[in-house]
Amino acid sequence: MKLLHLSDLHIGKNIGAYSLLEDQKYCLDQILEIIKNENIDIVIIAGDIFDTSIPNSESMKVYSDFVDKIIFDLKKKIIAISGNHDSGKRLEISKSFFEKNSYYIFGSSFDKSLTFKDEFGLVNFYPIPYISLARAKNEIDPNIENFTDLYRILLKDINYKDRNVLISHCYANEKAFEDEEIEGEKPLTIGGNDAMDANLFENFDYVALGHLHRKHFVIDEKIRYCGTFMKYSFSEVRQKKSVTVVDLKDNISIKEIEIRPLNDFCQIEDYFENILKMENSNDYIEFILKDDQPIDSPMAKLKIKFPHAVSIRYKNTIDLEGYDDIEIDLENLSTMEIFQKFYKFKMDENMSEKDKEIFKKVIQ
Repeated sequence: MKLLHLSDLHIGKNIGAYSLLEDQKYCLDQILEIIKNENIDIVIIAGDIFDTSIPNSESMKVYSDFVDKIIFDLKKKIIAISGNHDSGKRLEISKSFFEKNSYYIFGSSFDKSLTFKDEFGLVNFYPIPYISLARAKNEIDPNIENFTDLYRILLKDINYKDRNVLISHCYANEKAFEDEEIEGEKPLTIGGNDAMDANLFENFDYVALGHLHRKHFVIDEKIRYCGTFMKYSFSEVRQKKSVTVVDLKDNISIKEIEIRPLNDFCQIEDYFENILKMENSNDYIEFILKDDQPIDSPMAKLKIKFPHAVSIRYKNTIDLEGYDDIEIDLENLSTMEIFQKFYKFKMDENMSEKDKEIFKKVIQ
């Protein structure tokens, strides 16, 4: 039985002012080809299907089209769970219809399992979607204090007969309370530690995890985060993105297949004058300016050559000498009067009557 391990699709995500839907569709098309070429039997999606709990219609269509092609065109199964970005209850709408068509979605259900058979025997799948500690205390056990307690209870009745695959969305670590920053992720708890003890997973044949965007394994290669299929932040610029293929024979085999981006993420660090001489690029770019003086309207100038310019920051503390000279009474002046004073300071001339009328409309 061959599995494709995906997680953290974050369909509908934006970077700055730009929607990533076209980039995501480009990558999802590659994944469909991988499913076909690798003869995948089951696609696993380990949470954070959407970027928000209430995705817009365009995002829902992108995901719906992806699912339809897998189950109807390629005739493959899907097992998916919700993540902390998703609304579990929303995902489970039409659950019975989905399951009749080989799409098994677990949005809020955490006490079910699935069993399928191949030439080597049975394979049991245990989908555990994201569960908040507050919900766990209310619905499972009021004495639960952390995620290790939660998973110890959820896994206690598994006998590990045959081959067993866990699918979950959590922060699994070798040490349950190791202090480690989670890049690009919403914390699972507020004011507490998110990590749970991954040693609880050692009896599974494979553990398909979601939540962390960097592909890596924990303790053992079979306890694995596949990572995101594309970059979603500038902290990921040096990462190669991929999907994970798992072959569940007598001896498990794992391989990663790289996904090509439509537009890459990158950082450019240089002086502004040098950047303007560079070749045009459609990449999503964070600019790090080495200039010691502030540049006037830098983003507008950069977007002519770099239409996906996302942000600008200065490497060094810039010299703002002369900007201390402006004195504006913010408390006692109207918005129009404040802007007129700022305009006079910045442009060394008074606003024209035409400009005043435009700004009045903006205020309104």
